[in-house]
Amino acid sequence: MLRLEEPAGLKESPLFDAEWYFPFSFGALRRGGHGIVTRYKRGPALFAKGSGEPANSLAASAASPAAVDELPVPERPPSDSYLEITFPFSKDAQLREHYQRFFTDHMRFGLLLEDLDTLAGNIAARHAGVTNRVLLTASIDRLSWLRDPAVGEVVWAGRSSMEVLIELASWEHDARRPQWHFVGVARFVLVVRTPDRTSAASVPALVPQTERERALFEQGKVHMELRQRRRESHWARKPPTADEVTLVHDLIRNHHLHRVAAHHHHHHSGTQLGAVPMQRTTLHSACLMHSQDRNIFNVIFGGHLLRLAYEHAFATAALHAGEYCDSLSMDDVSFLQPVPIGTLLRLTGQVVYTEGPVVRVHVRASKVEPGAPEQSVVTNVFSFAFVSPSGPVRRVVPEAMVEAMEYLMGHRQHRQDEASLAMMDAAARSRL
Repeated sequence: MLRLEEPAGLKESPLFDAEWYFPFSFGALRRGGHGIVTRYKRGPALFAKGSGEPANSLAASAASPAAVDELPVPERPPSDSYLEITFPFSKDAQLREHYQRFFTDHMRFGLLLEDLDTLAGNIAARHAGVTNRVLLTASIDRLSWLRDPAVGEVVWAGRSSMEVLIELASWEHDARRPQWHFVGVARFVLVVRTPDRTSAASVPALVPQTERERALFEQGKVHMELRQRRRESHWARKPPTADEVTLVHDLIRNHHLHRVAAHHHHHHSGTQLGAVPMQRTTLHSACLMHSQDRNIFNVIFGGHLLRLAYEHAFATAALHAGEYCDSLSMDDVSFLQPVPIGTLLRLTGQVVYTEGPVVRVHVRASKVEPGAPEQSVVTNVFSFAFVSPSGPVRRVVPEAMVEAMEYLMGHRQHRQDEASLAMMDAAARSRL
C-alpha cells in the first residue's frame, strides 16, 4: 500500500520491521522502531510499516555473484510481503515541495511512479527470500487512477515470477469524516534470475490463508492470462479488423476533405477542433544515464525510466492540447532490455489517439552508445492517457502505415481502459 497522508495515530501505532530498497544507493536499509526511512536522493523522511516476517534480503546478489544454491524454497503467505509507506504531505513541507508540480496543488506523478516501482521491488524481495539472485521488474499492468481498491502485497507467484498489487490511498483531513480514500491501483510483475541473468531462479510458492488472499490469488491467475491476451493484441501480432480498417479509412478521407489551418504553437486547442497530422505531435529528447540512478544490480533503476517516460509523455500531451493535462492511466509496460550506466537514452513521444478530452501518448525509449548512434536498441514502449481540463482536443490523423497501426493500437487501448471510458462518460454527462 502507498499512502499519501499520515493518519492521526500513526506514530503511536506499533510498526514492524521494514526494509526499503533505495534506487539511488548500494543496498537496503532495515530499521525497527517506527521504521522511519530516509530517501537518499530527495531527502524527506517516510514512514514504513510492514507485517509478517520479511525474507532474506536480495541486496547480497549485487555484490556476491556466487553460485546459486538450489535448495528447497519454503512456502510463504501473502501477509509476509505486506508493506506500507506513508507520505505525510500535510505535516512535512519539504516532502510536499519535492512532490509538488510547479507551484500548483498537483502532484508530480512521475515521482510517484518511481516510488511505486521501488515499493513493488521491496515487496517482492520480502516474499522471495533468496540470496544471490537478481530481482527485475518484467512488466507493469495497466495503472489507473479511477479503479477500485486492491492491496499492497504479493498476490500471485509462479515458478520464477511474482505479481505485486499496490493500492494508492489519500487521507482527507478536511472531510467531515476523515478517512482513507482509494484512488489508484497498480500491478507489477517481477521475475527472479540467476546472477548471470541467463536462467530463471525459483521463488517461494504463495499460500493464501484467508478468503481475501485466495480471491486475490485467483485474480492473479486471471490477470496473467489477460496480460498475455493484451500482448497478443499488439498490431505487430494482430492485424486490423474490417471495422478498424474502415475507421482509419474514414478518418484519413475526412481529413483530406476538410483540411484545417496549420497548428499554431501554444494555441489553445479548445478553439480549433480540427485534425493534426500525427507526425507533427512528435517530441524528442535525450538523457544521460548516470550512476546515481542505478539500482542495486548496477543498471538504471526501472522507476527512474518510468519517471522520465511519464514526464516526456506529459510534455507531449501538453504541447498538443495547448495546456497541462491531468494524469488518467498508464497502459501495460514491458521492460525489454536493461539500460546500462553511461548510455544515452532517447525518448520519442507521439500523440497516437484522441477522443473527446482524452489524449493518449506513446513513448519509445531506446538506448544508444555514443560511439554507435545508429545502433539504438528499444528498451521500453510506454503508453499514457491524459485528460484535457478544458474539454475536447484536436484529433490526430496518421499519414503513414506505421502511424495508422499506432493509431489503431491507441484505439484498442482506449476501448479497454476503464479510466478513459469513465472520463468519456463524465464528459458526455456534463454536456447534457
